[in-house]
Amino acid sequence: MVWRIQIHGSVEQLTEEVITAFPALLNEVPATQYKDPQDLLGVLIRSRFIERFLEFWGFITVNPKRFADGKPIAIKTNIQPLLKQTFAFDI
Repeated sequence: MVWRIQIHGSVEQLTEEVITAFPALLNEVPATQYKDPQDLLGVLIRSRFIERFLEFWGFITVNPKRFADGKPIAIKTNIQPLLKQTFAFDI
């Protein structure tokens, strides 16, 4: 997930890629009357991986603005130099 976020910096794309790679995860996330499992998995990835890990340790920054004119906006991460210095991937 760190490599993926380094490549494109999009939280929504990361969520789609996790769902594609691990479709069984959707069976573990309960559906509610307000959100479907895909949205809840996205919230879990954002809160636990992006905000509580990467943002907390200063690897990335995320604009806290989530809505513009009442419409949700895409969450784009700003990759900090510390992330590239700490996690270097060679393919």
